[in-house]
Amino acid sequence: MKIPVDTCNTVIFDLGNVLIRYSEAFCLDQFDFDPDIRERVANAVFRSSAWYEGDKGTYGPDDWCDAFIANDPGIEEEIRLVYDRLCECIQPADYTLDLIHWFREHGYRVYYLSNYSEGLYEMTKDRLSFIETFDGGVFSWQEKCLKPEPQIYQTLLERYQIDPAKALFFDDIEENAAAACREGIHGVVFTPSVAFDILHNR
Repeated sequence: MKIPVDTCNTVIFDLGNVLIRYSEAFCLDQFDFDPDIRERVANAVFRSSAWYEGDKGTYGPDDWCDAFIANDPGIEEEIRLVYDRLCECIQPADYTLDLIHWFREHGYRVYYLSNYSEGLYEMTKDRLSFIETFDGGVFSWQEKCLKPEPQIYQTLLERYQIDPAKALFFDDIEENAAAACREGIHGVVFTPSVAFDILHNR
């Protein structure tokens, strides 16, 4: 897919696996759990509906951990250990600052649109300090809705008066990029090779 960088003036970034690297393994690797316990923790935390309800704002920092424990009370201790180190599931990407700088240098307005929980944000905001330089953005927990729901895209467009026909949206999940396209935005499925192409071939 050809990315229309020459005809757009706005870029919207997802965060996880776009500007930051996200993986449950980054966190779980910090612990010497038996394989069975590791799998149970992963299911109770990262793969659970409570994770997505956190993204949706149903749970906040005060009750998110309890929701994970309710999924498998027999491993409460392990879940609490992992919860206290959730920040480890987020790691920097080496191209992030260069990519943001490239779009700034080319006159783009820069925004974020991310499914993200308040609990994880409080733990990882130091690793997201680059968004302080953005023109704005939307977190799902704040709006009580998630990508790929149309409402969250429209909220961003309307709040910042973005012309969707002149906006790029990068997301690592094809469904979310396709949903952006349905709202008139140029949705692009992001991989690190997309960043490389923009930085080195344009």
